[in-house]
Amino acid sequence: MLWIAKDASERTKLKFVQLGEQYGIPFLVEGEIEQLSQAIGKTNKAILGIEEENIAKQILKIYDGGDSIG
Repeated sequence: MLWIAKDASERTKLKFVQLGEQYGIPFLVEGEIEQLSQAIGKTNKAILGIEEENIAKQILKIYDGGDSIG
């Protein structure tokens, strides 16, 4: 899964959305660069890749209006 920050550059968003669509990778455009960066303890990260399928499914479920994790 790709998690793309809303405030990433338009070029970056377009590139990763196209890659997600091309390769069938689910993606989410949500949050801001600062929030994504803090979540992983890094700085200036506009894109997160989540490899664990079950975690990705739960994140997408929450953002689609489903239950919370736990």
